[in-house]
Amino acid sequence: MKVTAVVTTYNRFELAKRAIRSVISQTYNSLEIIVVEDSGDSGIEGWLAQFCDQNIKYIQHPTNRGLAAARNTAIKMAEGEYIAFLDDDDEWKPMRVEKQMDLIRALSREAREKCGVVSCCVETVINNGKYISVARAGNIGNMKEAIMENGMITPSSTFLFSKFALQEVNGFDEELPSSIDHDIWMSLATRGYDAWAVEEALVVDYGREGRNTMMSDTVYRIKGVRMFVEKWMPSFHEWFGDVAGLKYGKRYFARVIIHLSVSKILSGNFKDAWQALEAVFDFNDETSYNLKILFKQFLVRGAKRIIPYRFREFLKQYAWLSFLKGKTGLGAK
Repeated sequence: MKVTAVVTTYNRFELAKRAIRSVISQTYNSLEIIVVEDSGDSGIEGWLAQFCDQNIKYIQHPTNRGLAAARNTAIKMAEGEYIAFLDDDDEWKPMRVEKQMDLIRALSREAREKCGVVSCCVETVINNGKYISVARAGNIGNMKEAIMENGMITPSSTFLFSKFALQEVNGFDEELPSSIDHDIWMSLATRGYDAWAVEEALVVDYGREGRNTMMSDTVYRIKGVRMFVEKWMPSFHEWFGDVAGLKYGKRYFARVIIHLSVSKILSGNFKDAWQALEAVFDFNDETSYNLKILFKQFLVRGAKRIIPYRFREFLKQYAWLSFLKGKTGLGAK
């Protein structure tokens, strides 16, 4: 089965080179590569000329149209049955595509037809490797049920989509300034698709704090998340009921924008952090919930930055060991 690997980039030459090299290094053989440059002239087209022996297509938008449009351009050009997306500031490990395709090949024909997307875990590196964490893979199982139970879990650059599924939902929503990954998740969920995951870190995310991206642009992010909630509020009402659906949408907005606010605080951008928090308390009137999420974000993300990753893993394992000893009497004198 052929896979199309898509790298979308905008005016980030050095980062894009690293991302593209990681795609070229994939161990999966039946792979075509599409690079979409969303306007600008970074020089990436000329740099790609050295890989003339690779199956690489380069497309440039004459004007900046956004990430959703760049991905949709690639979907139209893709020849693969499956499409894997990579943001230009992330990187794939060599067996990323192969291990996800191994999972797909192991599915029954019926399960494969219902599979809309496969994800994996993400290894995050910040501050030149001083902080490393591993984020879990995306939702697993029936996407509607998984979202209702755990929310939308969409780790960046991990997605391997069924091309048929993407075409069925008409690709990514180009009207949304942000939240396009959660939006495609909802689109697939409402069509009854399943999600699968490889429980292994096959993607490296070098962190986004302080970078000039739409994901970190406070005004665009707030606008995009608000538009996303308004778009899918009818589905939330249908899934949860009117009162609970409204609460779900408001709490979703609060969680996402509080995450943005904490990112701004950690990067020293207190003005934008305050702007984000004001938007949260204006949109969601559950003050206690907002404060709880804010405290939790500070606690979790602060601990990740201060406590080394391997020591955190040790503490997790030791906590489970202590729990088991208490339940079984192991180690008791």
